[in-house]
Amino acid sequence: MRLNKSAVLGLLEPRRLFGIISRRRAIVQQTLVYRSERKKPLLEAALFQSFEGATVGDSPLQIALELAKRNTGLELFYVVKKSNQQVPAGLSTVIFGSRKWLSLLARAQYLTANNNLPEFFSKRDGQTYVQTWHGTPLKRLGRDIETNAASPFYIASMAREAAGWNYLISPSNYCTQILPKALGYQGEVLEVGYPRNDHLTDLHAAAIRAKLRDQLGVKVTETLVLYAPTWRDTKRTATGAWAGVNFFGSAANLPQGFRLAFRGHNNTAKNNSGKTANGAIDVTSYPDITELYLAADILVTDYSSSMFDFSVTGKPMMFLVPDLEEYEANRGFYFDFRSEAPGKLYDNAEALIADLPKAKQINVEYAVKYAQWRQMFNPLEDGHAAARTVDKVWGNKA
Repeated sequence: MRLNKSAVLGLLEPRRLFGIISRRRAIVQQTLVYRSERKKPLLEAALFQSFEGATVGDSPLQIALELAKRNTGLELFYVVKKSNQQVPAGLSTVIFGSRKWLSLLARAQYLTANNNLPEFFSKRDGQTYVQTWHGTPLKRLGRDIETNAASPFYIASMAREAAGWNYLISPSNYCTQILPKALGYQGEVLEVGYPRNDHLTDLHAAAIRAKLRDQLGVKVTETLVLYAPTWRDTKRTATGAWAGVNFFGSAANLPQGFRLAFRGHNNTAKNNSGKTANGAIDVTSYPDITELYLAADILVTDYSSSMFDFSVTGKPMMFLVPDLEEYEANRGFYFDFRSEAPGKLYDNAEALIADLPKAKQINVEYAVKYAQWRQMFNPLEDGHAAARTVDKVWGNKA
């Protein structure tokens, strides 16, 4: 992967170097604690983690909630980054990086995560590790990346991580064919649908939508546009962090009756900007993006896996992709995005904004592609994916 001059200088910047040294020191200390905890007996407990505690959401949360409904006798712990993050009733919090977290990594009978656990983790006999992953891929992953965007270290660490999984969750046959090979996984795949999408079709959807729109200050008569771009692995700040992505621009004006909500990617959280379209609502830190899908009327995205999840709702999608050629050349796609996208592609924000009043009409024009898309990527999204997962993994306890 090529880095621009500012990114290279960022790697040498004192704050960046200090951060690297501090993180390595913390990992050494955590490794020692983790190894000592591994000598202790396993606990009748289940640990759930989404993006290293950054969010209380995604598939691990839905699986945890389903498990909480059942009389399993297991203590259920959810990982959070900050002590003020709240989790639903029936779950207990554990702080990412804490001694308690290290103890549970070493001793919990069940582990569920949507991305890698720390490099010092090594699954013990008697532990069951469920990997949900974090989205249907458009861009190539891991071993499938044909450019140098994925380092040999990343490929090796991914294979080491995958060796510890007992189950890999898949929402579709498309993912079942792609994910194991790309991630170096050779175990059992549970093609059950995505638990994280259960709320999109269940009985609580309308209530969640109304409550969140009221919380965000969006009127019933207003059309809420959710802008959720993904990150770019070629764009870094001067300090080496992943740069925020925003192609709307602060001067953009949405038509009357439209509101914009900005959802920056987790990888760029420190460098996101909600200052789009004159007063966009910044929902980057909102815990569960699935609820934002329910609140929104239109999704604007680029190459994010949000396009697959949001399509469960059937609502319009528009794609703001001014760097399409560059992005595709760097990462590569699994299919012809230009011809199969279930919505119109735009190379500038002005043209997209002009089309917002026609979003429903454009969605009708893409009805055939939209239906084909949903059949390919969302055939199992019926609100019961978490239940199917629990039946399979915890069947002897639930």
